[in-house]
Amino acid sequence: MTAVPIPTVAAGQERAVISFSRAVGVIAARDLRRQIRRPGLLISNVAQLLFFIVIYAVGFDAMVGNVGSVSFSAFILPGIIAIQAATVGISTGLSYAWDREFGVLREMTVAPVPRMCLPLGKVVSTGVVVGAQSLLLLLCAPVFGLSLSAAQLAVAELIYLGGSAVFSLLGLFLATTVRQMQTLQACVQMTMLPMLFLSGAVFQPTGVPAWLAMFILVNPMTYLVDLGRQVMLGTEFGLVSIGVDVLVLAGLALGFAASIRIRVGR
Repeated sequence: MTAVPIPTVAAGQERAVISFSRAVGVIAARDLRRQIRRPGLLISNVAQLLFFIVIYAVGFDAMVGNVGSVSFSAFILPGIIAIQAATVGISTGLSYAWDREFGVLREMTVAPVPRMCLPLGKVVSTGVVVGAQSLLLLLCAPVFGLSLSAAQLAVAELIYLGGSAVFSLLGLFLATTVRQMQTLQACVQMTMLPMLFLSGAVFQPTGVPAWLAMFILVNPMTYLVDLGRQVMLGTEFGLVSIGVDVLVLAGLALGFAASIRIRVGR
């Protein structure tokens, strides 16, 4: 008589992880297919990137000149990519809210998977979009007068992928906190504009008045801009140390993820 194998706890956990990962992948693939079916949105995103390249690399560079040892266009390139990553990331919350508004979210919750799969799937799909856009801008670095090594290019790409996750979680945190669609749209705008303008993306954050420096330091996007700038240009352009940038962004991601987990339930 042969013994019947008893499933172990480890085997059960492995199946749970596989099921969780598969659900996240399905949701991410669904969002990506939906974006591909909207070519107008993709074209407008590419046009926006080209606008940044032409205006800042050609226009402002001739007007402003150099910032330290680099051109103005090279100085703001990390900020431009950070703006793109944060903008696309926060808009993830609006996508989540639209799914909730039209009942798609309710249909997804019927599936026997943890509800946290839903927001994480959107984070993954946003990461794919931001990764492609960031890579396009990084490959255009020579146009901005900046030469990047293969290592700098790879690290910078990872930074902006991580940044997209942080701001996607911020957008999802807003979407799970604010239930009314119109109110959420206003909250997203009120959140984005101060972050973009007070991040030091298009100006030097050092030497500003003390009251403005305080707002810059409490701005989450400041640390994404600063981290990308130090990797691409050198630590002499940093506002704080690279370790502080990483710790702040990681702490924000964990905090937003924990808050979303509490709101969406199991």
